[in-house]
Amino acid sequence: MGISSLGMLNYFDKVDAERLRIEELRNRREDFLLQLGLAGGGGSSSSSKKSEGAAEKALKMQTRLTSSDIKDEDTLSWYNNLFTDPVATAEAYDFVEDQAKNYDRNINLRDLPTLISIIQSPTSTENKIDLFKEFEIVDLTNKEEFYNLAKKVKNMTAQSGRTVFIDVDPETIQKTDFTAREQQFEGVLQNVVRTARAGLENDPDQVNTQNALNNLKSSDAGTKADARDYLLSRFITPEFIESLETENPSAYRGLSENYIVKPYLKFSETTTTENSTTRPKPTSQAIAALQNNPTEQMIRDFNNFYGPNAADQYLD
Repeated sequence: MGISSLGMLNYFDKVDAERLRIEELRNRREDFLLQLGLAGGGGSSSSSKKSEGAAEKALKMQTRLTSSDIKDEDTLSWYNNLFTDPVATAEAYDFVEDQAKNYDRNINLRDLPTLISIIQSPTSTENKIDLFKEFEIVDLTNKEEFYNLAKKVKNMTAQSGRTVFIDVDPETIQKTDFTAREQQFEGVLQNVVRTARAGLENDPDQVNTQNALNNLKSSDAGTKADARDYLLSRFITPEFIESLETENPSAYRGLSENYIVKPYLKFSETTTTENSTTRPKPTSQAIAALQNNPTEQMIRDFNNFYGPNAADQYLD
């Protein structure tokens, strides 16, 4: 069978793209080596090997960023500034690797600027530990762990003449976190709406739930906000939040600490305590639907509506 001219063009386009990618990586490595003073040779063999090792680590760090899904301009700008100093970049790479291998802390590249900013901020140790917990960057159980982490960061950032690690005021630490939290909240609302619709037939408060779903499309801002608040207060539970965090840990990382979700979660916990978690009993139709189509999504919706692990007793 012959190969079409369009197919050949696509093939050559892919070959050219791969060639350009490899050439770009080579050029970036040479740039790092030039900045380290290796391009023209000279210096002792041991210092040259050390510098070349730093260049390799710096290149790995840059490649990791390129292959990540980070699109936030402030974060990218922070790394572009860091990459002007290959030795500092290599030390940042070593820091991330050390935390992963020796402390079982996998620090996401998007969190590294925030981590360093928190360490450098003039707020109290307790506040810094709380910030780490809120952003789910690292889990520190005591001050000794914090001081150990802070020492490693300061060894990296406090080198004489090093300016690539920029101090950030404590008030601005959470600036870039707001957009991500709002996006999380929109995802939660979409899942709440889907759960409400899926269980509408068996909802003991069907009329109010249906009205709220309809009012989400209202042109009146107040009516729309009331409908949203009703649905969120009704369907957000610790189990619901946990299911989202498990289903998509990347998108819903730290969801239970989201400042927009927290009030609804607290309301749910208070209501649960007062009402002893009264849940509707599954109808025969709901049980049949579950048994005929026991997909992960169906089980999750069933449990969200009828209670944690409610599906288990109806499935083999």
